[in-house]
Amino acid sequence: MQPFATARDAKEFLITKIITQAQLERVSLTDIEKKMMYFSESAWTLPDIDQVNDAFERDYDQTQYENKIGKLIRNFLATAHKENREEFELWKKAVATIRREDHYLLVLIDASYNPSPDAPWSRFLKLLAMGFGIACTILIVGYLFIKIYY
Repeated sequence: MQPFATARDAKEFLITKIITQAQLERVSLTDIEKKMMYFSESAWTLPDIDQVNDAFERDYDQTQYENKIGKLIRNFLATAHKENREEFELWKKAVATIRREDHYLLVLIDASYNPSPDAPWSRFLKLLAMGFGIACTILIVGYLFIKIYY
């Protein structure tokens, strides 16, 4: 039995879970941020989504928004996976249901599985790798210099 009769039902479930997670974490979501999760160019969406999208594009940073929602999704999934497997399984079924259509929410969900390269830990790892590479280069050049001239 399919737990969601329509993609709209599945989408409503997913967005409700994200908004609830934001409330639990005391993360503020504006009406525009909430409504943008409903965005779709071809599937069911809110009747005023064009005005919402215009306001979003004018007033919001898309990368910051996607990181913010992605973090909420990751936190929800981590908690549900540990504490409420039924809800975790419902999440997976809801995502599978809306995958048949084009939804911006899928972009947000997929990005949550692969955090943005702008995430702080990612920048730290890049800097660490660059530092290691520079240190190795200096050691090799120093070794060659000593070997040639001494």
